[in-house]
Amino acid sequence: MKKMMSLAVAILIIFATSTQSFAASQVIQVDAEIGVVKVQLEALSEAKILLLVEKDGVRYTYPIVDTDINQFPLQLGNGDYTVRIMQNTTGNSYKELSKTNVTLDLVNSNSVFLESIQDVEFTDASPAIIKAKALTKGLTDDEAKVEAIYDYVTQNYKYDYAKAKTVTSGYFPNVDAIYASKLGICYDYASLVAAMLRSVDVPTKLVKGYSTPTKDVYHAWNEVFVGGEWKVIDTTVDSGYVQTNKSVNMYKSASDYKASKIY
Repeated sequence: MKKMMSLAVAILIIFATSTQSFAASQVIQVDAEIGVVKVQLEALSEAKILLLVEKDGVRYTYPIVDTDINQFPLQLGNGDYTVRIMQNTTGNSYKELSKTNVTLDLVNSNSVFLESIQDVEFTDASPAIIKAKALTKGLTDDEAKVEAIYDYVTQNYKYDYAKAKTVTSGYFPNVDAIYASKLGICYDYASLVAAMLRSVDVPTKLVKGYSTPTKDVYHAWNEVFVGGEWKVIDTTVDSGYVQTNKSVNMYKSASDYKASKIY
């Protein structure tokens, strides 16, 4: 039984009185059993709406761009979090619409990295997830599952250079679209791999930052939890090697990768 402190499930409903076209309610649900924040807006605002998640001086900021139920991770470990909904007023200024505090105390902190979230969004009905389950059918070892999905992605997906030139701020990968097109930028590769591995119960991080293989260009990759430790894999870089029949190690040296954000 997972241990929870302060609250297991907290629901906060705030009715906004903003004069900037935000008249609908927000629903924030914190599921402390798995370490996820769920946010839903009844209607969109003309002004930009953000979710801020903070712990121990570290802040993650997420745009809320639709009225779906959006999920966001409490990925900074156990402890006290502050969760806020913010609305843009002018320029870079925001006002607080709602605030809630959460104390997270998970027995297994890796459970956060098994969930569908904004950056790694999937359902059991997603074609990519159906494929992941087929690729790993009968496999009970997590490392074997990682190898099966790594091999599939590096053998079948190509880097989308055109998209890399045109992608804009605020872009989020669509796992099913990436799966169907067999094309993507590094963010797409990392999101697809995270979704596929999470769906077969392998804790997987989507990581953004800088790496030696990409010559310190902002990049995205994955970390997988196997054999009791987190290991780096980079399907974006490796697909180019695999598809030209060059030898490459699946696990990368952690010293070659410097994380800025982890999801």
